[in-house]
Amino acid sequence: MAATIAVASAKGGCGKTTTVILLATYLAQAGYRVTVLDGDINQHAAAFGLLSDLDNFRVVPDITEANVLRAIRTAEADGADVVIIDLPGGTSVLSLKAMHCAHLVLIPTQTSLPDVKDAVKTTQQVDDAQEMARIPIQRALLWTRVPAGFESVSARHVRQHVEAMDLPLFRTALMERAAYREMHVTGKTPAQTDPMGAAAANVAAIAEELLARLTPKENA
Repeated sequence: MAATIAVASAKGGCGKTTTVILLATYLAQAGYRVTVLDGDINQHAAAFGLLSDLDNFRVVPDITEANVLRAIRTAEADGADVVIIDLPGGTSVLSLKAMHCAHLVLIPTQTSLPDVKDAVKTTQQVDDAQEMARIPIQRALLWTRVPAGFESVSARHVRQHVEAMDLPLFRTALMERAAYREMHVTGKTPAQTDPMGAAAANVAAIAEELLARLTPKENA
């Protein structure tokens, strides 16, 4: 059975699709067969999929509440090792169905109080899916679009506030990098354009942490 990861947020603009693409392509380059299901209204992951030339990586567009369960089953039947679902912002039946099937719900959020409030709303939606599934569903927040260097007072306050809430949180943050914006134009990942660069190293650290979080589930 494939490991299924739902990437969700109650709002847009938090780097959700960028996170999906970076993790999916890293895993594909590491030898995993990865299928991305694009349920976001903007279909940016699907657009990237048309540009990309990576092996082991494909994107299925136009995922809706009507076809998401079938799409997950099809991806598994086609031999996917990992299925990553790019969900639309907000709450929806599509999100609930995807979370219900997920081994992990990854919640990207920026270091601002409004973003964190929306991330908490998303964790509450995971709780609803967990009640439906009647089994625990892992979830974790991922800081995104974090500027390199100096941390502002407000960002530090928000980060400390989340840490005090004891929410599951990735140790590594997704930094703000030009390479992450450029890949939507070029179809090339940071590991393809500059494999020894800071952007590629940042993605690798997050992806390896993701794999570590999935390992107990896969061995259960």
